[in-house]
Amino acid sequence: MSTIMLIMQRKAIVQALIKMFKNNPDIEIIYESNYYNADSAISTYGVNTVLLEAAESGPYDMDYCLALCKVIRKNTPDCKLLLISSEQDEKSVEKVVAAKGTKQIDDFVFYDVTIDYLASKLISI
Repeated sequence: MSTIMLIMQRKAIVQALIKMFKNNPDIEIIYESNYYNADSAISTYGVNTVLLEAAESGPYDMDYCLALCKVIRKNTPDCKLLLISSEQDEKSVEKVVAAKGTKQIDDFVFYDVTIDYLASKLISI
Protein backbone atom coordinates (compact mmCIF):
# COMPACT_ATOMS: atom_id res chain seq x y z
CA MET A 1 0.00 0.00 0.00
CA SER A 2 1.16 3.51 -0.80
CA THR A 3 0.51 6.27 1.72
CA ILE A 4 0.44 9.77 0.31
CA MET A 5 0.41 12.84 2.53
CA LEU A 6 -0.93 16.14 1.26
CA ILE A 7 0.62 19.09 3.09
CA MET A 8 -1.16 22.09 1.71
CA GLN A 9 -3.63 24.91 2.09
CA ARG A 10 -5.60 24.52 -1.17
CA LYS A 11 -8.53 22.47 0.03
CA ALA A 12 -10.04 22.14 -3.45
CA ILE A 13 -6.99 20.14 -4.56
CA VAL A 14 -7.07 18.08 -1.37
CA GLN A 15 -10.75 17.23 -1.80
CA ALA A 16 -10.32 16.36 -5.47
CA LEU A 17 -7.40 14.00 -4.75
CA ILE A 18 -9.20 12.34 -1.84
CA LYS A 19 -12.24 11.79 -4.05
CA MET A 20 -10.09 10.46 -6.90
CA PHE A 21 -8.34 7.87 -4.72
CA LYS A 22 -11.20 6.96 -2.35
CA ASN A 23 -11.99 3.67 -4.12
CA ASN A 24 -8.37 2.65 -4.62
CA PRO A 25 -7.47 0.10 -1.91
CA ASP A 26 -3.75 0.43 -2.71
CA ILE A 27 -3.53 4.14 -1.89
CA GLU A 28 -4.18 5.91 1.38
CA ILE A 29 -4.41 9.71 1.38
CA ILE A 30 -3.62 11.67 4.53
CA TYR A 31 -4.17 15.41 4.73
CA GLU A 32 -2.04 17.56 7.01
CA SER A 33 -2.82 21.28 6.99
CA ASN A 34 -0.31 22.11 9.72
CA TYR A 35 3.11 22.29 8.13
CA TYR A 36 4.74 22.26 11.58
CA ASN A 37 3.39 18.74 12.20
CA ALA A 38 4.42 17.39 8.81
CA ASP A 39 7.71 15.71 9.71
CA SER A 40 6.35 13.85 12.73
CA ALA A 41 3.14 12.89 10.89
CA ILE A 42 5.18 11.43 8.02
CA SER A 43 6.98 9.15 10.45
CA THR A 44 3.82 8.27 12.39
CA TYR A 45 1.86 7.22 9.31
CA GLY A 46 4.72 5.62 7.36
CA VAL A 47 4.22 7.98 4.43
CA ASN A 48 5.77 6.99 1.08
CA THR A 49 5.04 10.18 -0.87
CA VAL A 50 4.45 13.81 0.09
CA LEU A 51 2.75 16.49 -1.96
CA LEU A 52 3.90 19.78 -0.44
CA GLU A 53 2.41 23.12 -1.45
CA ALA A 54 4.71 26.13 -1.49
CA ALA A 55 2.32 29.03 -0.97
CA GLU A 56 2.55 32.23 -2.96
CA SER A 57 2.29 34.27 0.23
CA GLY A 58 2.31 33.74 3.95
CA PRO A 59 4.62 31.69 6.13
CA TYR A 60 4.70 28.55 3.94
CA ASP A 61 6.61 30.08 1.04
CA MET A 62 9.21 28.40 -1.15
CA ASP A 63 12.08 28.93 1.30
CA TYR A 64 10.08 27.46 4.18
CA CYS A 65 9.01 24.46 2.11
CA LEU A 66 12.49 23.74 0.82
CA ALA A 67 13.81 23.86 4.40
CA LEU A 68 11.03 21.44 5.39
CA CYS A 69 12.01 19.17 2.50
CA LYS A 70 15.58 19.04 3.86
CA VAL A 71 14.27 17.93 7.24
CA ILE A 72 11.97 15.32 5.70
CA ARG A 73 14.74 14.04 3.42
CA LYS A 74 17.09 13.71 6.41
CA ASN A 75 14.56 11.98 8.68
CA THR A 76 12.75 9.90 6.04
CA PRO A 77 15.16 9.47 3.12
CA ASP A 78 12.96 6.99 1.21
CA CYS A 79 9.93 9.31 1.20
CA LYS A 80 9.30 10.82 -2.24
CA LEU A 81 8.83 14.59 -2.29
CA LEU A 82 6.66 16.36 -4.87
CA LEU A 83 6.44 20.14 -4.55
CA ILE A 84 3.56 22.13 -6.03
CA SER A 85 4.07 25.84 -6.57
CA SER A 86 3.30 28.86 -8.68
CA GLU A 87 4.95 29.32 -12.03
CA GLN A 88 4.49 33.11 -11.77
CA ASP A 89 7.36 33.90 -9.39
CA GLU A 90 10.62 33.55 -11.30
CA LYS A 91 12.78 33.25 -8.15
CA SER A 92 10.60 30.45 -6.77
CA VAL A 93 10.79 28.62 -10.09
CA GLU A 94 14.58 28.91 -10.04
CA LYS A 95 14.69 27.57 -6.48
CA VAL A 96 12.43 24.59 -7.18
CA VAL A 97 14.39 23.67 -10.33
CA ALA A 98 17.64 23.87 -8.36
CA ALA A 99 16.14 21.76 -5.55
CA LYS A 100 15.24 19.05 -8.04
CA GLY A 101 18.71 19.24 -9.56
CA THR A 102 20.33 18.65 -6.18
CA LYS A 103 17.80 15.90 -5.31
CA GLN A 104 16.41 17.87 -2.39
CA ILE A 105 13.01 17.06 -3.93
CA ASP A 106 12.05 14.31 -6.37
CA ASP A 107 9.92 16.44 -8.65
CA PHE A 108 7.65 19.47 -8.88
CA VAL A 109 4.49 20.63 -10.61
CA PHE A 110 2.81 23.99 -10.95
CA TYR A 111 -0.62 24.99 -9.68
CA ASP A 112 -2.16 24.89 -13.14
CA VAL A 113 -1.77 21.12 -13.65
CA THR A 114 -4.92 19.06 -13.93
CA ILE A 115 -6.01 16.85 -11.06
CA ASP A 116 -5.62 13.80 -13.33
CA TYR A 117 -2.02 14.74 -14.10
CA LEU A 118 -1.29 15.45 -10.43
CA ALA A 119 -2.77 12.09 -9.40
CA SER A 120 -0.72 10.24 -12.01
CA LYS A 121 2.42 12.07 -10.89
CA LEU A 122 1.78 11.04 -7.27
CA ILE A 123 1.35 7.42 -8.30
CA SER A 124 4.38 7.31 -10.58
CA ILE A 125 6.86 9.20 -8.42
